[in-house]
Amino acid sequence: MLRFISPNENKQTLPVLAFSYFDPAKEQYVTLHSESMAITVQGGATAPAVAAQPPSSAARGRAPVPNSTKPEDILYQLTEPSRTVESFEPLYTRRGFWAAQSLPLAALLFFAGWKIRRARLDDREARRIGALQHEAAELMHKLRRDDASPREYYAEASRVVRLKAALASRSRGVDPNAVDAETAAETFKLDTDSRDRLRRLFEQNDEWQYSGTHNGPGSISPENRRDVLELIENLK
Repeated sequence: MLRFISPNENKQTLPVLAFSYFDPAKEQYVTLHSESMAITVQGGATAPAVAAQPPSSAARGRAPVPNSTKPEDILYQLTEPSRTVESFEPLYTRRGFWAAQSLPLAALLFFAGWKIRRARLDDREARRIGALQHEAAELMHKLRRDDASPREYYAEASRVVRLKAALASRSRGVDPNAVDAETAAETFKLDTDSRDRLRRLFEQNDEWQYSGTHNGPGSISPENRRDVLELIENLK
């Protein structure tokens, strides 16, 4: 293969080249040397000088044509000015960096605030439910006693029904005082007989609480007590 080399001076042979590498088999560095290669130098040493001549009248009338071709060697690529201006300023000191971080930071703060508010609401609702359950358990304990008057007994029985309906309702924050017989019957999906017994319980409580009298005996029979207790305990 014929190759052309441009030497800086007249030489007859190429210098010997050395190449070193690490041999993992020998576990040591090995140096290889090339063989001497003969070369032939041709051509003159310098180009003939040309004397400068003044431009002609025709050349003076024309503007010089710029050379539109660009050098294609590596020197042109290294010396070409960059189109973008780079800065050594740290990233965290730039305004755009903090502007980009503001959106995820705002989202994080919103999510944290929402979680805190949700936890407070859940805690408040848990305390309310616990108070209602405690009150209902104490009233059920009183209803199983035989020393309560009819007015007190029916008031406590209707109050237990309201408490259990508020606890069983799917809506949060139901006020037990706003629960009536129809609301309780719809909450527990009672049949016709149980609805009638529940309405009679609320009517008897209204008679004792608001009129001060009751159409019937002035005491509650054991059978009526058991009927009221059975009705309340089956409200699930």
